[in-house]
Amino acid sequence: MPRDSYAAGFGYQWNQHRLTQLDSHSGVPISRDRLLAQSGWSATELRGKSVLECGSGAGRFTEVLCGMGAEVTSFDISSAVHANNATNSGFPNLRLVQASIYEMPFPQQSFDYLLCFGVIQHTPDVERSFKTLFRYLRPGGRFCIDVYAAGVAYLHPRHLLRPVTKRLPPKTLYSWVKRTAPPLLPLSTALGATPLVGPYLARLIPVANHQHLPLPNKATRRAWSVLDTFDWLAPRYESPQPRRRLERWTRELGLREVTIERHRGLHVVRGVK
Repeated sequence: MPRDSYAAGFGYQWNQHRLTQLDSHSGVPISRDRLLAQSGWSATELRGKSVLECGSGAGRFTEVLCGMGAEVTSFDISSAVHANNATNSGFPNLRLVQASIYEMPFPQQSFDYLLCFGVIQHTPDVERSFKTLFRYLRPGGRFCIDVYAAGVAYLHPRHLLRPVTKRLPPKTLYSWVKRTAPPLLPLSTALGATPLVGPYLARLIPVANHQHLPLPNKATRRAWSVLDTFDWLAPRYESPQPRRRLERWTRELGLREVTIERHRGLHVVRGVK
């Protein structure tokens, strides 16, 4: 892959935060719980099954899948694969590849499960990305894909900053976020504690605040805040999707047992090919 792809910012952030979101680092099963809750899968059913993970980042879900005994093929377009490799290369059931979502070097219809979290809204063509994934899933295979939900995502104040921030070099933007996010975090927390309207007031502060997660200490909370604030501001592309469009795509692909659920600012799409 070219060094300066549209996902260069993601490569930078994940190499800065290789360990931040790993369950093995935080000591809290946040990634495991999210994967199982949103997919509806179980650790038992995944053991020994072939799983394609699309857009692995630093490998928070790679670690979970490998730990459950799945045969995992994970790829990312960015240099985040180096962070993932540094963490998860000890798993004998992991195959890690750097590749584009549009040109995956795998046999089609060759995987039992497909997982794609936090990816397709940041690709140049979301519909093409969504539909391309299913070429690699076997008939009868299960999938879980999430995407930013249109409407709620567009109301976020980050969109006032993104016309500028997405054009900044990743190193420059990260330095700015690392200085500004920690001081804004207490303000966001204080606003969030306001009765009735707290969650809405907290959204006025353009800083990621994970009050809903059982993070173990303030240092971890600050690290997650810096990471996800950068993640909001850096991507070249961000295209949230309405539910009706996702429903249309699943019909056009002939997918079965499809459910689309809202999880905070995400639509989570799961079902069977």
